[in-house]
Amino acid sequence: MATGLRRTEKPRKPAEYGPMRYHSRTRDSLGSGPAGHALERADFGQRMTQPTRHPAVIRGTDLTTLPNIVSLARIVGVIVSVSLYLTGHRLASVVIGLIACLTDHLDGYLARRLNQETALGAMLDQAADSFTTALALGMLVVAAGLPFAFLGVFLMREFWVGTVRRYAAAAGIEIPSILAGKLATAFIYWGAFVLAVAMVPQMPVGWVQPLRWVALSGLTAGLGLSCFAGWRYTLSLAGRYA
Repeated sequence: MATGLRRTEKPRKPAEYGPMRYHSRTRDSLGSGPAGHALERADFGQRMTQPTRHPAVIRGTDLTTLPNIVSLARIVGVIVSVSLYLTGHRLASVVIGLIACLTDHLDGYLARRLNQETALGAMLDQAADSFTTALALGMLVVAAGLPFAFLGVFLMREFWVGTVRRYAAAAGIEIPSILAGKLATAFIYWGAFVLAVAMVPQMPVGWVQPLRWVALSGLTAGLGLSCFAGWRYTLSLAGRYA
């Protein structure tokens, strides 16, 4: 998904915290063979649960920065949009949902432009993407006949990537977002928006089915890119300890 990390801390030196230090230590001290590999995995799991020496700093004033306010507004906007859609106010829902979609990349742009990149901003950006997408897909499953498989695949992918990022963060490793993840978010957002538009009562009957095909194609492409990005993130973490 579109989740660029906003951090101001200096990167850790690989010689001190990186995988080379861990790799050489485990190979030397734990030995080789099945027993050595088992001990290595146990040791790695223990290290994963230990806090890093330089955790991300979150300040109270970070919540008042413009990029973070935009991220929070996107979450609130999607909640309002879904509520309106489920209560029959579909046209108003689509308008508010469109505004929320347009703010997807705005928070990251403002953070870079205003030099307000923060750890809280990175967390809010990821949370906003996951929360709003899951909520929108859930609404479309209920109200627009979207197959539940779309929501199921998305949720499983999010749980897996969240686990990968948690382990990476515990080891002091930054896994940057890739283009596939950013494109996935855009495809899913706009696919969901088009499907919601297709269900607006004022929509001409002849347009409904073509719009549904466009929406389902976009959602399928978005989920495919999202799973591909999740696999790349997994390989990025696994490659550090191969």
